[in-house]
This record gives sequence, structure tokens and C-alpha cells, in this order.
Amino acid sequence: MENQVDIKEIISAVKRRFKPAIVIWLLVFCCSIAYAVLAKPTFRSQSTILIEQQEIPQELVRSTVTSFADQRIQMIIQRVMTFSKLSEIIKKYDLYVEERQKDPLEVVIDQMREDINHRMISAEVVDPRSGRPVEATIAFSIGYQNKSPKLAQSVANELTSLFLSENIKTRNEMAQEAEAFLSNEVERLERRSTELEASLAEFKEKNLRKLPELTQLNMSTLERTEREYFEISRQIKSLEERKLYIESQLSLQDPQSSVVSNGDLAVLTPSARAKLLQNKYISLLASYSESHPDVVKVKRELDNLVGDGDYPNDKAFLQKQIDLYQTELSKAEAKYGEKHPEIQRLHAAIQNFKLQLKQADKTYTAELESDNPTYVQLATSLKTADLELQHLKASRIDVKQKLDELESALLEAPKVEKEYRALTRDYENTSMKYRELKAKQLEAGLAKALESESKGERFTLIEPPLMPEKPVKPNRRLIAVAGFVVALMAFSAVVFLLEKLDQTFRSPGSLSRFMGAPALVVIPHISTSEEIQTKKRYALIAGVGCVVCAIAFAVLIHVVWIPLDILWYVALRKVG
Repeated sequence: MENQVDIKEIISAVKRRFKPAIVIWLLVFCCSIAYAVLAKPTFRSQSTILIEQQEIPQELVRSTVTSFADQRIQMIIQRVMTFSKLSEIIKKYDLYVEERQKDPLEVVIDQMREDINHRMISAEVVDPRSGRPVEATIAFSIGYQNKSPKLAQSVANELTSLFLSENIKTRNEMAQEAEAFLSNEVERLERRSTELEASLAEFKEKNLRKLPELTQLNMSTLERTEREYFEISRQIKSLEERKLYIESQLSLQDPQSSVVSNGDLAVLTPSARAKLLQNKYISLLASYSESHPDVVKVKRELDNLVGDGDYPNDKAFLQKQIDLYQTELSKAEAKYGEKHPEIQRLHAAIQNFKLQLKQADKTYTAELESDNPTYVQLATSLKTADLELQHLKASRIDVKQKLDELESALLEAPKVEKEYRALTRDYENTSMKYRELKAKQLEAGLAKALESESKGERFTLIEPPLMPEKPVKPNRRLIAVAGFVVALMAFSAVVFLLEKLDQTFRSPGSLSRFMGAPALVVIPHISTSEEIQTKKRYALIAGVGCVVCAIAFAVLIHVVWIPLDILWYVALRKVG
């Protein structure tokens, strides 16, 4: 019941305040309609650019431009919408003439940035790597709005050209930078690899026997060398025993054949004759004096043999000769002075025999002209054994040196292995990185050629900027609807304010709320004839006003939104 009373009060309030409220409503609505009709239109021209994938499959040639398309578009937008490029466009097309006269250029540039619009066009595509549908940017639009449709189209064309050229420039720069960076890195790694290779070769040359991969070989060689060393030592020992045996046998043999009798002197060698004469001379001295003819004869013959050098290189013979000459020297010194030729001759002979005695070695008597076959054979065997012994001792020294080198190599192998492993690891890592970067450099070169020939991902203009025929601003329909709504709000506000300012009680409910008690009696309003006529007149005016408003609203729809005949056909099609 209270709700019915309130609604009646609202209806009565609207009736009471209808005149001023309708005036305000008409004023606001007409102003909005006038603005919607008279506002200067703004036109927008825009182009649509498709993002096409590269023609050559990525499995064959991989591009060095790895950023997403929307990221590159945002980067290109920042490059295109710089102060210098926008100011050039403003000067080229003489834009914002009035604004440039009253505002600084920075404000005009900001206004142009607001007039430039861009929008990403996305679609759901299947990711070839994961096989899942993802949202991807496949195209974007770039546009410009201006009050002149021609200027809007021209500037939109300029912006589109800048976007396309900037994309090509950006991709080429990125490909060139990637290729240049990889080239520098490849050169650096190549130099480093060469240095490490030289260091490794020098290290190997310096530690040839100490390398870890030769440890097993060194151990086996060490065992073999030890066996060889022990074998040579055994041979040396055996040969020394053999040499001692030969020397003992040789000492029992005479280099010359035995003298048979005086009748066989012709067959003796000078050496054998010298020994025989020496023994004969000594035996004759025991029986005769030095002046005895036999003694003189034997002495003369012995001197002739010794003077000719035909005497045995034997220590006993040489010592006997020295003793004989010493005896003669003693006798001569008793007869002659020190400067006598005979004394000087004897001194020279003694010195010669002493020198020969020092150089004499009965071990090598086989070198003499011996006619004893057994002696010659033993002497030759002794010399052969001695040469073989020298050779074995020299070989043992070499083997011992080799053995020491192998032991030293095995002892130093752990330390060398640590340095060698470090050098090898650095060289292998550097070589592997070099090969990887070399392959990437070749790929970057292909990617650079791909971008230079525009075979990679590219922007394709699929819808160029056209001359706009319909304005984008103002939105006349929206303004009209908004004006109608604002006018209704103003109508309601006027009714509410006038009712609040009027303190007159217009209904029993308002009186009851003011008094805090219900009214006892309600006397209804008694309309007079004049009031009835006035109500009829107001009803007629309201009807005419509604008809006029309906006609005006229809005209507005016909002009602003859509022709009425088309709207009628659309409505008929909607209802079937």
C-alpha cells in the first residue's frame, strides 16, 4: 500500500513539475542533437599488415631474429614514433597548423601520437613444437585520424611505409650484428685454439716419455729394459770369466815357435832370434868375458836386431835388455866420460827400452808377428772377447740410462698428467666451442643472406590505407542516445529539486510522515471546469509534443544512423 502511495506521489509530482522539467529535457536533448549533427567529423585511414613466415623451412635455414612478432612491432613503433620522424611528417604534410601556432612542438607531437593508432590482430594457431593451440599475432593495423580524409590517408601511407622499411632495416641489422659477433668470437677462439695447440705440442715434446697415455707402454718397456739390463750383466759376467780363462791359457803359450837347434836358426823370426840371442848372450857372459869372440859375435848380432827394431814386444825381453845395457853403461862410465858417444848411445838405448816397457802389454801380443798358431788363436779370441766386453759395457750403460729415464718418467707421470689433462681439457673445450661457433657462424651467414633477399619472416601489406568515407568521430548515435539519457536525468533532477524546495503538503502520506500520525479524514480534490479544460489542453499539447518528438527521433535515426526504409527491411528480416 505504501508503495502505491509513493508511486502516486511520484506521478503527481511529475505532473506538477512537468512544465519546467520538460523545458530542461528539451534543452539538454536538443543541445546533444545539435552537437551530434554540427560536430566536425574526424576521419581515420588505416592499413593492415600481415606477418608472413619465412619461405624456406626453419629446419634448413634458421633465422637469427628470434624475438616474437609483437615484440618487434612494439620496438618498431617506438622507432617510428620518435620526435624527429613525426616532426618530419608534420612538416611534410603541414599538419596541426593552428596547434603549432599556439602550442610548442612537443605538445603537437604528443597530439599526433594520440591520433596514431595501432592494433594487434591475433588468432589461435597450433604450436608445431608442442602441438597445443596458442594465441599468436598474425597481423596488425596502423592508422591515423585527421579531420581531412585525404591527410589521414596520406599520413597513414607514410606511416605504413615507415613500418615496412623499419622492419626490413631492423631484421637486416640484427642479422648483421649476429653474424659480426659470431665472426669475432670465431676469430678469437681460433687464435686461442692455435695457442693451446702450440702449447700442447711444446708440452708433449718436452715431456714425451712422461705422457699419461704412454704410462702403460713405459711400464712394459721398463720391464723389458730391466730384463735386457740383467741379461747384458749376465753376458758381461760370463764374458769376463771367459776372458780370464783365455788370459790364463794365453799366459802359458809362447808367441813364437820353439827353437829346435842352431841349425834351424834360419827358420826363426827376428823376434825369436832376438830372444834366442839374448839368452845365448847371457849364458856366454856367465862363461866368458865380454871380449871373448863368441860373446862379441852374439852381442853384435843382437845389437843389429835391436837396432833394426826386430825384437819381441815382451816385458821380460825388454827388462833383460835394460839390465844388459845398464851393465854396459856402468862399465862404460868407468872407462869414459859422460859426454862420450858410447855413453850417450847407451843412455838413449836404455830410455828407448824403458819407454817400450811401459807401452808393452802382453795381453795384445797377438798383434806381433807370432808364428805360434795356438798363441795367435788365443790372442785373437782374447781381443774379440775384450771388444765384445767393451760393447756390452757400453750397451749396459745405455740400457741403464734408458732405465733411469723410464723410472724418472714413471715417477713424474702423475705431475705431468695433471698439467697435461688441464692443457688437453682447455684445448678440447676451446676446439669444441670453436666448432660450435663456426657452425653457428655459417648459419648466421645463411640467415643474413635470407634477410637480405627478404626470404625470412616479413611484413606484407594486405590492405593499404584507403580514403575514408565515414568519420570515426563524433559517434552521433552515441551522442544522441547519451543526450537523451542525460536529458531524462535532468528532467528527474528538476522534478526532485522543485519538490524538495516546495514545503507544501500535497498528499495524505506526506502529512502523515510530517505529523507522525495517520490522517483521520481525506477530502479528495474537486476539479473545476477550468481545471478540466486546462488538463485537456495540456494533454493535447503533450500528445502533439510526443508526435513531434517521435517524428524528430525518426528523422534523427534516418539521418544519423540508418535510413528508415533499410531499418524497416532489417526489422522485417529479423521477425521472419
